[in-house]
Amino acid sequence: MKNVVARLRSRPPLAAALLVLLVLLATTDERSFGTIPDGMQMLSAGAAFSFSGEIGVSRAFATAAPRDGGDSSSRYGMGLSLLYAPFFWIARALHAVSPGLPTTPVFALLPILSLSACAWGVARAAANLGAAPLAQWLAGSASILATPLWAYAGSDFSEPLQVALVASSLAALTALRTGPSLRRALLAGALLGSLPLVKSSLWLVSAPLLVVAALSRPASAAPAPRRRAPGRPAAVMLVLRGVLLGGLPPVALWAALDLVRFRGVLGGYPGEGFSHPLVDGLLKLAVYPNKGLLVYAPLTLFAIPGLIVLRKRDPALAIGLLISASALVLSGATWWAWEGQASWGPRLVLPAVPIAVLASVLFLGTARAGVALALALAGALVNLPGALQPFPAVYALAATAHPGPHPGAPAGEERAEVYRGPDGRWLASAPYLLAVEPGWWPPLVHVRLLRERLSGGDVGGRLESGALRLTPPFRPRRPAAPAAVYRQAVSSFSWPFWGRSFLAVEPGLVDPLAFALRDQGIRDLESGNPRRADDRFRLLLEREGPDADPRSLALAADAAAGAGDPARARELLGRCPDPCHPWVLFVHEKLGDEMPGCPSSSRPAGNEASAGRRGPEIRPVSAWARDTG
Repeated sequence: MKNVVARLRSRPPLAAALLVLLVLLATTDERSFGTIPDGMQMLSAGAAFSFSGEIGVSRAFATAAPRDGGDSSSRYGMGLSLLYAPFFWIARALHAVSPGLPTTPVFALLPILSLSACAWGVARAAANLGAAPLAQWLAGSASILATPLWAYAGSDFSEPLQVALVASSLAALTALRTGPSLRRALLAGALLGSLPLVKSSLWLVSAPLLVVAALSRPASAAPAPRRRAPGRPAAVMLVLRGVLLGGLPPVALWAALDLVRFRGVLGGYPGEGFSHPLVDGLLKLAVYPNKGLLVYAPLTLFAIPGLIVLRKRDPALAIGLLISASALVLSGATWWAWEGQASWGPRLVLPAVPIAVLASVLFLGTARAGVALALALAGALVNLPGALQPFPAVYALAATAHPGPHPGAPAGEERAEVYRGPDGRWLASAPYLLAVEPGWWPPLVHVRLLRERLSGGDVGGRLESGALRLTPPFRPRRPAAPAAVYRQAVSSFSWPFWGRSFLAVEPGLVDPLAFALRDQGIRDLESGNPRRADDRFRLLLEREGPDADPRSLALAADAAAGAGDPARARELLGRCPDPCHPWVLFVHEKLGDEMPGCPSSSRPAGNEASAGRRGPEIRPVSAWARDTG
């Protein structure tokens, strides 16, 4: 044990990463994984790559990019989807051992490990820049535990992977600036070139820092023979070649994936743009309470002085970091959805957090360690409620609440969440008010919700009656058929930790492997590949067990019928506890079965198979259900 402690003391980056890992394992509510549509789109694309080496998703995702083959492409960066592959392999192995074993903890490990890697990268970069051991450890651990990133440990957003790559790039780049070599140049180029794979807007970070990496040169060069080029130019060309060789493969992969999906690079967001007023966006993302970075991460207050200090030592690196961070903030401030929608803190500028924390710690150093620790503690206290009470559940509550008065006219961008009411007043949806209404400061909302959950009992009923005591009132309504994420928000509080799903399976909890099998099966069914869809749905029904969802049984029956096995299709439909379920009736009518015992109100409207029109192009049950709502 003494040897372990001594080793951690001598390696502050490792100590910071280990501390972050342990804290995240002890505070991550993995039930929030799989509750954001954006994340589930990336998850399904990862399943396609893992299962069959493809990248398509079903057309159930409204924001995905439709393709000619009957499916769609994820609109988001493919980096996270590609990285899901080994986690799907592990999940499939667990399924082979026990089909009912939850796979949520497996996938929730990815953001946890990514954030731990971010802590290591920031601390390693601080070490490369000459920071003292205490400053290294503080920079690494505070980059996660004293910033909004802590709340993303159980999320399926790509932000954890984004900051992991940014921090690792900082570590590689600072090492390259300290001692240029081909190996370091290759690593820096590969990491910086991989950033756009995760999110195309990260070119704003990658491009300036690639230039800095390519121009790295040694502090001195040994005299060269007269017949050869001088040592310094030769070393510069060596680094330039390494950066280009390292960065070219991921950049080429990024371009190829964009061309395949969108027929052009930087696609995926048609009709969306930078329409928000710059000054208003800067104030909201920097200092206003609901999304301000300085509120959620007060340690970043000294980022600019830190870059000024760094400029005295390495002007090119300081300027590159300033350009990268500023470009991220400016683009986030002017994006139409500047608040990042369902998120904790200023989600769109989180990739700048490793840069800002590193620069601030460089400025504060050990001479102002007390100030740095105080700011880090303040940041931890602000973000702890976001870790203990996952933000997707709060947004699920807000989605059921009535709109409220908007604090002022819209800032200039057009969005559905802000509109004029019948009396002419500006109104905003409750989820949007979480980003702009000072009375709904998210840490306060989370703390009061945690208080209600700690009290137990009918949490949903108390919330509906205004128990949160916010101004304007925040009264979520109980849905007729509450989703799992809503039930999570109104459940009695129990301390979150990684792996809780292994101990007690909760009804309705999103299982990533089951979801991926379902979406990929729908994709295969609608793309004219019922045999492969049949394989997917067989695994899905194994996971759901004897209480399979009627829609899953109908999908599996539709695939079996399409694969030429009508007997099995009827057997699957016969297992449904509700034989008059519209999806079940749809497949029965495709099979030519009569179901006289079912009321006419439950019969599927518009089924092209019902009147004998059985042409070669009969819609699958999933497409019919989507068309009819």
